[in-house]
Amino acid sequence: MKKKNTQIVKKDDVSQFISQAIQQKLPVEAMERLFNLYKEVKQEKAKEAFVNALAKFQKECPIIKKTKKVLNKDGVTVRYQYAPIDSVVEQIKKPLAENGFSYNWDSVREEKHIKVICKLTHIDGHTETSTFDIPIVESQYMTSPQSYATAQSYAKRYTLLNVLGIATADEDNDAQDTDDKDVKSEKARIIFLLRGLGYNTENKQSIEKAVEKVAQLKLKPQNYREIINRLEIETANSQGL
Repeated sequence: MKKKNTQIVKKDDVSQFISQAIQQKLPVEAMERLFNLYKEVKQEKAKEAFVNALAKFQKECPIIKKTKKVLNKDGVTVRYQYAPIDSVVEQIKKPLAENGFSYNWDSVREEKHIKVICKLTHIDGHTETSTFDIPIVESQYMTSPQSYATAQSYAKRYTLLNVLGIATADEDNDAQDTDDKDVKSEKARIIFLLRGLGYNTENKQSIEKAVEKVAQLKLKPQNYREIINRLEIETANSQGL
């Protein structure tokens, strides 16, 4: 009795195997299974290449420098520094290109909100996204279109840094009177933003007072996320982004 001639097909040989199957005129059902297998293998390889390239990019990419200064009212001392989107792009474009990455943004404007999605794509085809939904806050210093442009610019910078997994220099990690990790992180962000806007954050009372003045909300855990949104918009407005 003759043994059947069997073949073990490696994943890397799938495309060649499909070509052979076409020549042998396999049934449609078998061809569909082969094409699905080929698609899955291709997606797996693309994702693996993406992960490896991103790890290499993060290793090569320097911490983003905050190149723009915002002065206090005296016009001399520095209130805070930040990295505008054009500076971020300039600092990352070389390692980004060398590792086969490109990016683009989609945005959807809703009533008093804008949702920005950053798509990071590797040359082998895999894509990851980062989304940021930010409120459009009217300001006495800016028209409605300017407020929209400011929110969009801020969201673009935020999503690009987030999808790449990189940070700007000197991020403030301070937090007070809480042991919960998530709440601590949000509280630290509130303090950081208030300091950047020039407000006193030496004690709880001064923080509460500043939050009520800028965000018009009570400093309570259930309000932290919205407080951060409003402070980020105020920060973006002050930077003229």
